[in-house]
Amino acid sequence: MRVTSYGPGLLDLIPDADVLEGDPTGGDGVAWLLELAAIGLSRRFRVAVHERVAEFTYDDGRVGWRWLPGDEAAPILAAGTCFGDADRDWPAAMDHDLFVPNCTAPEAGNVEAPGSPVDGWYYTPIEPVVSRMREVLAEIDRGDYDYAADDAAELLDQLEFCRTHDLMLAVV
Repeated sequence: MRVTSYGPGLLDLIPDADVLEGDPTGGDGVAWLLELAAIGLSRRFRVAVHERVAEFTYDDGRVGWRWLPGDEAAPILAAGTCFGDADRDWPAAMDHDLFVPNCTAPEAGNVEAPGSPVDGWYYTPIEPVVSRMREVLAEIDRGDYDYAADDAAELLDQLEFCRTHDLMLAVV
């Protein structure tokens, strides 16, 4: 078993992506996230950058971004960038590195972005994982699955939060 950190804080969770160090404006983080958006995995995703939330869009090769207004950013900032560190086995539905909202790919695959910290990561659209975690909870209730119901319910809540707020969930 390995200790695993997970949450929507791409800039805080990705190893060797110290893009926020020494830049209080978040400009370096936004520049890196624009590169991530240009990969085209998501039509829209959001990321906390210091005390603000940036939204990135991808549409037919065009990348855009904006700072979210305070009321839209508030629940994302309140959730924080890391949901936790887990020293436990994950349900099979969570066997990915990156869970992508508004995913442009119909199914899981590997990120192809040479030079990016996420190059080679195994990603999946977040929507089917939310559905699969609901099934896992039902299997646990029937006694068909050997995993803690509280842990599965917490993961489902966090996945649904990410899906609702267009956040990528990283598992590192």
